[in-house]
Amino acid sequence: MSFKITGKCRSFFQYIYDKEEKDGKKLRLLFDEYYLCLMVGLASEMYDENPELEASEITDRYPEEYRQSRDFIAGLLIATERRRQGIPENDSKALERLMTRYLDPESRTRLSQEGEHRLNQYAARGIDILMDVMGTPYELEEFLIAYLDCFQENRFYIRG
Repeated sequence: MSFKITGKCRSFFQYIYDKEEKDGKKLRLLFDEYYLCLMVGLASEMYDENPELEASEITDRYPEEYRQSRDFIAGLLIATERRRQGIPENDSKALERLMTRYLDPESRTRLSQEGEHRLNQYAARGIDILMDVMGTPYELEEFLIAYLDCFQENRFYIRG
């Protein structure tokens, strides 16, 4: 497994992504796109059960720029799944089962294959939500401001 995106993700970010970008006016990593979508999916507590992921992975590990965030991302996955499944915070046995299911401290990502797949599902749902809530971005700065506004206004949190 590993990290994969949907074709919709590439299309949505096409004007603000350039792997050769040096001046900070565009996203440089496909993982940036993935991460932005993932945060929306996790915030909404919704995932795409059958995402149409690209056949090839964008990476099989966290890029250097994200390596320090891997435990944070794993924690967000566990916290989101705990809420989705209605597991009480004080149910240590159920929490341990959840963590065992999604985490693998020996893997490059610190996630099990199932955990990586679930993150991909959240990222896939995240791009659908982004496309519903925002227009196609043409300037990175404007997109980031609108993205932050959506979080502050709880427009991404649509689970009910």
